Amino acid sequence: MVQKSEQKTWTKIIMALYLLTFLAKGPAYGNKMAEEIKRRTQGAITPNPNALYPLLRIMEERSYVVGHWEDNDKRSKRIYSITEQGRAYIPELVKKVTARLNEVERNIQIIRNDLL
Repeated sequence: MVQKSEQKTWTKIIMALYLLTFLAKGPAYGNKMAEEIKRRTQGAITPNPNALYPLLRIMEERSYVVGHWEDNDKRSKRIYSITEQGRAYIPELVKKVTARLNEVERNIQIIRNDLL
């Protein structure tokens, strides 16, 4: 059984991959990316601002993204862009997520074969 902390870790990894993939197409702000993740996953992942923005800050600290305020005089919207380091990190995340999804698919197939 997957521990809650492990599930949170995988949700963050998948969310980071979504964020970097979106930003690879062009700059965006956090709420826009959160809405897009929710839409694309049909609500399976609904990014909470209390998780999304700390993740974006971590990604900024690791130089995967850069952010700037849309209006420097006030804290309106923070626009994020991917860095070259962020682009280089995408294949590593894809590899991790692919391995995990393959494992989940194998487990689902076992359950289907056993029970359905």
